[in-house]
Amino acid sequence: MQQQQPDQQQQHPIEYIFVGRRTFYLLSLDDILELRATRRWLRQLFKAPQLRQRLSHSLSTQAGLRRAADGQQLLTFDDQQMGVGGLLAALCVTEAGGWSEMREAVELAGQCGRCQLPVRLTAADLHQYPNKTAYLAAPRVLAQLKMVGPHIDFGNGVTFQLFQHDNTLRAIKDQDGFEIDIDPPLPANHPYQQHRQPHDPPVRSNIDYLLTEGWVQLAPLPWDSSSVSSFVKSIVINHFKKTHQASSTDRAIDRHVDSNRLLNLLTQCPHTPVEGCTTTTSARFAAGLSSRNLVLTNARHSFVAWITVMHDGNSHTVQVWVMTSESAVCGVGDAFKDRFPQTTRLARVVLGAVISAILFER
Repeated sequence: MQQQQPDQQQQHPIEYIFVGRRTFYLLSLDDILELRATRRWLRQLFKAPQLRQRLSHSLSTQAGLRRAADGQQLLTFDDQQMGVGGLLAALCVTEAGGWSEMREAVELAGQCGRCQLPVRLTAADLHQYPNKTAYLAAPRVLAQLKMVGPHIDFGNGVTFQLFQHDNTLRAIKDQDGFEIDIDPPLPANHPYQQHRQPHDPPVRSNIDYLLTEGWVQLAPLPWDSSSVSSFVKSIVINHFKKTHQASSTDRAIDRHVDSNRLLNLLTQCPHTPVEGCTTTTSARFAAGLSSRNLVLTNARHSFVAWITVMHDGNSHTVQVWVMTSESAVCGVGDAFKDRFPQTTRLARVVLGAVISAILFER
């Protein structure tokens, strides 16, 4: 029998129970923190190598951290540069709550060329909150945005960074006019109040992007987003539309056509997935104007395409735009459906045969 070398470390019997490949993953993060806090001798069993192993496992098994189209991981950590404290924070961020809403925002930013995937969070990103209690006390998607936002890059040194000044929160620029109101007061019958999600609450903002002026405040009336994640996606889509060559077709369509199909898209729960769409955004402006963006493309497409549906509460028609950065087919005439066949095919799934005929067959 081969004798063990004197300098070879033996595995502690308890270590097999707590950090074995199977049982370690059964422990919750709270279990690990409690064991580290109450049993000092167990701290040696939860050192950086074991925590990195746990973090790698969590990242690989969390469905919300992978791109829906191809399974690519959307979030990672600079874990080799992190100590135990940073790794515990990374585990908290990964395992405390889901990432499905922020995943859609990050994925859309990646499609629009505004975010390099996977997003690689550093120890500095994780230190937006002093401790786990403070992190969990904030709306989850807002807490995630504080970390991920600086990685959504609009160019010229501008990112989706959030700036906190006591009770004032600003987005994108640390200037007057860029304040955002998280969970603003809304009437009881307001659809965003009725469908409010505590972890992803509504947002009120004046922020806009104009090609000639850049980032500006949309004075004097703000607009409401159905959620934090919807706010992020709306800003990303608007910036893409203003900075890229996008082709479009549009038409005003009677709101009652096809059993109120367009109106239903605007009045249904804003968090309800829409068949044929990879993600959506919902916003409401002054005087009852409501708008929804329905994104048609994902990472498999070489272009970005979406439908915008807008309705003034007093109007009998709904305005519909189909917008795309798809390269036009040459020599087929001027019809949108012929010049942009892929976008048209995707839009038909969402709009249905009746509305598609009105929009494209003219």
